Amino acid sequence: MKHLTAIFLILFLSACSTSDMDGDEYSDSMGGEYGQGMSDEDLALAQQKRFGDGNIPMAGENGLFEDIHFDYDSFTISEQDRERLKSDSKVLIEDPSLRVEVEGHCDKRGTSEYNMALGESRARAVASLLISYGVSDRQVKTISYGEEIPLDPADTDDAYSRNRRVHFAIYRGDK
Repeated sequence: MKHLTAIFLILFLSACSTSDMDGDEYSDSMGGEYGQGMSDEDLALAQQKRFGDGNIPMAGENGLFEDIHFDYDSFTISEQDRERLKSDSKVLIEDPSLRVEVEGHCDKRGTSEYNMALGESRARAVASLLISYGVSDRQVKTISYGEEIPLDPADTDDAYSRNRRVHFAIYRGDK
């Protein structure tokens, strides 16, 4: 859990662009962008809002919200992953207070700019599919991390394969 919290804080304060499906940026309750001008108290409140009281499904828990993996230089979602996303969408539809941040990731081959764009395409493809299954677009946000947060930093085909993914961050938001 410490690693998850540390990763959250790093991602939270990073300069990566975060957008919802309409292109609006995340903003805190004070109207500013996350990570800019937030006190420690504001940061703790944001973390509490994100992680809630423990009744939020965790990514990968019970087969829900598992990472979606992609072929090299692709943002095509496999048929098997489409079926898994149907199950994930039901959880979101049943609880409209749940939100999901769809994080697009790439392996380290290619330029940083290309990988940011590819990560965004992967995240948007998954988000669009969730919305097509009936999830409200207000519940879905996308972000691309490109090659910046690899699961496996090795220079092997197996490592590259693990890093080409969409990851889900589930949190509780306003209804």
